[in-house]
Amino acid sequence: MARRSANPLPMDAGPAPASSPTAAASGQRRHCLRLPVLASLIVAALLAGAVLAIAVMQRTGWQSVTAIALLLCVVLGLLTRRVLRPVPSADTDAAVFQQLATAMPDAVVISDGRTLAYANPAAKRLLAIDTPAYAQRLANDIALAGCSDETPFPMSLRGRNDEVLQCSVIARPIRFAQTSCYLFVIHDLSEIERGRAALAVSNAELQAMAGRLFSLQEDERRSISRDLHDDIGQAITAIKLAACASRDETDTARRQDDIDQIIELADSTVTKLRNLSMLLRPPQLDALGLEAALRWQANMLFRSTPVELLLDVGNLPRRPSNEVEQACFRIAQESLTNALRHARASQVSLQLHADADSGLQLRVVDDGEGFDPDGPRGLGMIVMRERAQSAGGSLSIETAPGEGTRIDLHLPYAAAH
Repeated sequence: MARRSANPLPMDAGPAPASSPTAAASGQRRHCLRLPVLASLIVAALLAGAVLAIAVMQRTGWQSVTAIALLLCVVLGLLTRRVLRPVPSADTDAAVFQQLATAMPDAVVISDGRTLAYANPAAKRLLAIDTPAYAQRLANDIALAGCSDETPFPMSLRGRNDEVLQCSVIARPIRFAQTSCYLFVIHDLSEIERGRAALAVSNAELQAMAGRLFSLQEDERRSISRDLHDDIGQAITAIKLAACASRDETDTARRQDDIDQIIELADSTVTKLRNLSMLLRPPQLDALGLEAALRWQANMLFRSTPVELLLDVGNLPRRPSNEVEQACFRIAQESLTNALRHARASQVSLQLHADADSGLQLRVVDDGEGFDPDGPRGLGMIVMRERAQSAGGSLSIETAPGEGTRIDLHLPYAAAH
């Protein structure tokens, strides 16, 4: 890629070649050469002025000679300023380059193809260039990548912790310390790539969740429709038939039996309607609040199971909003249900307390089998996280195979919109 120098430059030599003795001597020679040039100009101007003055005096007199002398002084002043004007030195250029490279957020590297001649602070933070072996390997990698113009080209580089960094590199040939080198500007794209991958995973999860939620809604509607038709509808039909039979019954004992049957059917119908409404929203949540609803739901789920339930539900200083209560209740319900169905736990604890950050903290812990957090995730976990985020809170899940599961939920008292 770049012409190799016979004398490799040391790493981080710095862009200040003019600060060497050779550069200083070169600057002194340039300064000394300007003095003879200035003296020659002055002598030539004086001779020309003398000749011109003699010629003018013979024709016009002393007034014209004075004007010519003034004009000559102006010309000599301009020539002196031009010759003695400061010339930018290599030291100034090196200082400007160093300031710009230090302020740049991207990594700036100068390489002759074998060694790194210069690296700015961003390059030292991003790459392990303080290791000589790594520096030489990086120079070789960049040299092998090659470049035909100054357009960015992608490269995979190893960072300080041996992680693979996806970078965009711009290369430009330069002359550095009398050596043909390349200037590289390296822009780290790893965060962008990780964000893009995370966004793709989130989009896939959202699409799967949207499809699954639509399917669940349809299943729930069919279930409610079936319960209303099969249970509630048949019970109401039985009540109607018993009422018609009792109206035409002349026997008092039989009429009393029909009335008792009507009352029994009405009671069972009311119970079925209550259970159906509890599936949609528990009445304890509206009537008694979040704490009582959680205690009732937990006791109902663990009533007929051998799993030990540990409840620690404290009283909140104030009642959360309806949206926050609904989110907390559903997440607790899903967590307890998962612990019973999938974890094979022997003990499950549920805790609800006020958080020091003006919110509430829910924790559900089981000693079950756990699962791989990086493996495939079920829809229930995704829905719980979406519920927490929609209510302005956060959900964290800590688990590992054979180590149980802990779910921590933090919610504000009022959902942020």
